[in-house]
Amino acid sequence: MKVAITCNILPSNYLRESGDDTFAEFDSPDTVNEIKNSLLNHSQCGQVEIVEANQDAYQKLRQGNFDFVFNIAEGLKGEAREAQIPAMLEMLDIPHTGSGVTTLAITLDKRRTKESLYASGIRTPGYQLLHSWNEYKSRLDYPLFVKPNNEGSSRGITAKSLATCREELENAVSEIVEAYRQPALVEEYLPGKEFTVGLVGNSPQVLPIVEVSFDHLPSDAPKFDCYEVKWIYDSLEANCETTFCPAKIDKDLENRIYEAAVETFRALDIKDLCRIDLRLDENGQPSIIDVNALPGLIPDPAENSRFPKAAYAGGYTYQGLIWAIFDSALERVGML
Repeated sequence: MKVAITCNILPSNYLRESGDDTFAEFDSPDTVNEIKNSLLNHSQCGQVEIVEANQDAYQKLRQGNFDFVFNIAEGLKGEAREAQIPAMLEMLDIPHTGSGVTTLAITLDKRRTKESLYASGIRTPGYQLLHSWNEYKSRLDYPLFVKPNNEGSSRGITAKSLATCREELENAVSEIVEAYRQPALVEEYLPGKEFTVGLVGNSPQVLPIVEVSFDHLPSDAPKFDCYEVKWIYDSLEANCETTFCPAKIDKDLENRIYEAAVETFRALDIKDLCRIDLRLDENGQPSIIDVNALPGLIPDPAENSRFPKAAYAGGYTYQGLIWAIFDSALERVGML
């Protein structure tokens, strides 16, 4: 079988720790090469080629005679950029890992994701979408959380994202609309603990829960998951532990988190892999705060990439995780 890995590779001089989030969603050459090596060790793979998900991707995929694609492409630009490669593959009739066009378009749009969750009876914080500050209607209670509507990898989520008054909210919304040229999502801030849950396969298998903790951060650091926490305080250089897996919670809460994650996976028609972020409300009930149908696959355990971290806690090696995703997709399309 000839397999392509579709991806967006980080520029060689880019550092997430710099605070520049321009390419935060892209993958390092090390990650892409580890995926390639893992696939080359799989019995079904004879050849594996890397295809950059840029303007030349369609022709490369069309002319490459690929039997299958392992897709981790985030896309270059546009509100549905994660769906662009799957749309090309659908047109070319090439099967691939991961979710399809509609799911990836919805899960990159936080407002549409929340609408789908509400329609399915799945708990998620109340919200308002703002294309400009002039649209704001004060129907939500402070504190409020503000983030770009169409971003991942905590792009646009900073210490300023938590607004405790009207002035802070206006500044946060205006900055996002101007800087990211997209609507800002304003939602109720939940005061409880934060967790992230990885799922593999299509049954699916729920991996051990990761707890995101802010107890070991400097006193002036944000106490919520944001760009600084994910890419700076949790970097190799900072040596600051922010995630723990398995989470130290009781069985009842564990079951409720698992149930919410699986319901979300099915409601959004997610395929093969996913990472779902949750936070507890004032009553200790888990609510979905974000859905990532293309979770990061950084191989180095020291880097605390949350989806692989959960997989390692669940007994997977990195190669075993890549194989599980690949086999799930092959089985789903009748090729295994």
